Amino acid sequence: MSNSSKNIRLVLALNVFWYTFMILLGWVLHRNEVVGYVFPLIILTLLGGAFLGIWMFNCLKRSALPVSVKEDWFRSGSFIEALRSDVRLVVARVSLCVVEEWKISRGLPLPPVLSEMPFFNILSRMRDETTLRMVARDNRVQYYLPMDKLFAENVHWDAVTGKLTLYVPDLQLDEELVEVQTDPSKIWIMTEKGFYDRMTDWFSGETFRNQELMRGKLRDLVVKEARSAENLALARRNAAQELKLVAKALAERTGETHVADVEVHFGEKILN
Repeated sequence: MSNSSKNIRLVLALNVFWYTFMILLGWVLHRNEVVGYVFPLIILTLLGGAFLGIWMFNCLKRSALPVSVKEDWFRSGSFIEALRSDVRLVVARVSLCVVEEWKISRGLPLPPVLSEMPFFNILSRMRDETTLRMVARDNRVQYYLPMDKLFAENVHWDAVTGKLTLYVPDLQLDEELVEVQTDPSKIWIMTEKGFYDRMTDWFSGETFRNQELMRGKLRDLVVKEARSAENLALARRNAAQELKLVAKALAERTGETHVADVEVHFGEKILN
């Protein structure tokens, strides 16, 4: 219900109340045989009626006249400055499980002299594989928006629908804050030894060194996994939800207007 309709109903109710009250007051004064009440009562009734009548006329006038459409001026520059106030806007955090497999091919180690002899030459070409598989869960990464690439042209405001569209740069992985799992209970390395490793590992320790090397590559593997298409798509979905909340709050604070919906596009140019 509009404000004009509410005001008209209020004035009508006050009119009914006022005239009813004046009639009852006149009746009470008449019953008590008060002298000289008629003229003041008439004047009081007319003054109250005139006040309520003017109020009613103004309410009807406002409701009948066409209402001018209020234009919401959205200040894109102020909105962008508020959004760029933070040095780095973190918009998504993702927990990753890394699965990596290495296959190491080995042959019979022979001295160079023996490897040239016919029979031993065949042995030197015989090779088998040792397989290492690592599973490391609960690694954490975060993504941020490069705010230096965000300008007023990246914002489109539709005053008719109240829709705010953001064309933001694509997400960047924050390599300074990559949390690599260090808990041994959350890192599993399975090894399937080939023939040569089973024969020589008891004195060479090659398998243990390969496992340590694999653990040392965990950070690089987490970064690689974070940049995969699947995880980037997941991060964009999470980031879009965060950006909608942040953008709506900032837009209503800087633009002083109500935002009905926010739409976020990553890595796209603004459409004119």
